[in-house]
Amino acid sequence: MIPGILLAALLSGCQSGTDLAALPVYDEGFQRTYFEAQNHLAKGDLDLAHSAFMACLDMQPEELALRFDLAKIDVKRGQYESAKLQLDALLEADENNRWAREYRADAALALGDLETVRDDLKWILQQRSGDIDWAFEWTLRLADSGDVEGAIALCDQYEELTPGDPDITLQRLYFLELLEDYEAIYHGLEQAVVDFPDIADFKVQWAQMLRATGQEDVALTTLMEVIADDPSNGLAHLDLAHLFTAQNKTREAQEALLVAFASEDVFEEEKHEILTQYLQISRIDPSLNSIIERLLSAALGQHPKSSELRMLAADFEQGRNQPAAAKTHALIAVESNPGNPICWSNLIALDAELGSIEDMESHALYGMDLFPLDANFAYYAAIAARDLHAHDRVAEALQRGLAVVLDQPELEALMSGLLGDALHTLEQPELAYDAYERSLSLAPKNPLVLNNYAYYLAEAGERLERALECSELLMELVPTDPNFMDTHAWVLYKNGRYPEALDLITQALFESPNQGPAFWEHDGDIRQAMGDTDGAIQSWERAMESGGDATVLQQKIANEQ
Repeated sequence: MIPGILLAALLSGCQSGTDLAALPVYDEGFQRTYFEAQNHLAKGDLDLAHSAFMACLDMQPEELALRFDLAKIDVKRGQYESAKLQLDALLEADENNRWAREYRADAALALGDLETVRDDLKWILQQRSGDIDWAFEWTLRLADSGDVEGAIALCDQYEELTPGDPDITLQRLYFLELLEDYEAIYHGLEQAVVDFPDIADFKVQWAQMLRATGQEDVALTTLMEVIADDPSNGLAHLDLAHLFTAQNKTREAQEALLVAFASEDVFEEEKHEILTQYLQISRIDPSLNSIIERLLSAALGQHPKSSELRMLAADFEQGRNQPAAAKTHALIAVESNPGNPICWSNLIALDAELGSIEDMESHALYGMDLFPLDANFAYYAAIAARDLHAHDRVAEALQRGLAVVLDQPELEALMSGLLGDALHTLEQPELAYDAYERSLSLAPKNPLVLNNYAYYLAEAGERLERALECSELLMELVPTDPNFMDTHAWVLYKNGRYPEALDLITQALFESPNQGPAFWEHDGDIRQAMGDTDGAIQSWERAMESGGDATVLQQKIANEQ
């Protein structure tokens, strides 16, 4: 058991000159309960610690340290009213307890008791004059709670106690801006440039205020003073660019922007915003491309890993028909910010434009892993795999994508139609038909899906009525496309409607600029079904001349001779 005299010293705090002989001696029951409380507190058992400290307070109601311990626990538990009651009692007995005031200000702020907060903070600042970190923390907390006026009052008190600190002046101006008190900001900046003539930030802000109030000549003079002292001051050059732009001095504005963009003083976001505006204007005025290129170079020199700036650079290069250069920027963008799906989508689009289909598939698959709920990447991967004739990978990607697609009926329809094509190639017709039906249920007037579905059904001799429904709708939607006319003719042929089929295939041959072998073979088959053997043979021969399957066609001719 720790002696009671030592426990009393702990409760009283580490004060120099403490007379140990004058400290009270606590009985064994109090000591045991107190150390139980401390043990619970060390373990993080706040409720048990609070109960034990309350038991101690019942035994020693005059021991103020117990109230402080209870208040700290209440603040941690969010029991601010209870915390304030304990601290009120403590401060009534010991009004100079600085830590009690700090905690009471904390609790009172949570309760919205701003009068108590201000009184306690004012008292504390008297004891901590010159503690800028403490002042910054509490002024920001006051402002965040909605008491911006209280934050300004604390700044004013700090200034009275410790005059000449530019940081507190900047903080005060920030709070005035929150209040939109522009008259006070004007006078505050006017005084700041006098009080702190060597601090450029005040002069730049003063120039902005002068420009906003129509005093452009004085603003220009102020900015030129800053630049004379520091030619690389990015903020001054940025404001100078705005001033020159307002005066239609384009060349001077652009030169000032170049210095600003090469400076770390100007935020990346501001550079991005200005470049975005330039890029929009350059679409109708390509003469801006030269300055955009220089601004991008300057910005990327300061922010080489900025994914936002890299995407802008990629857009710029793509607009200049330089997809390879655009891809270089896009690759850096995804490396810098792999969690941004837009970066990956842009890179994949550039892969497609460059014909880098292997890269396109690889990047799309990477996107599928990074963003498993974004079905777009499955669609991109499937398109790439289709172009690589990897139909098994097409089906795999689309099946994964269709499992997660949500509230995107157009995308779901496209993916289902593409899956139908892949499954047909993989000789899984029933699954292919299901995929086509899913696609048409979402987008019933998609010509490509209608065409493929109708043609494959006709080829297989299955569901011919459904095939005819699809091809008839196809003709309503696109009546003059030779390929679609050929499909409808073939469906009519499979349904035994030979005269209509012959009429349509004849139109298809007339409209087709290439007259491919499939057209001539179908023409021959239709003529053969109608008893026109000579016409059929002639058409099959034309099909062979056009590159058709000679083995199949020669067998057809032989069967008729």
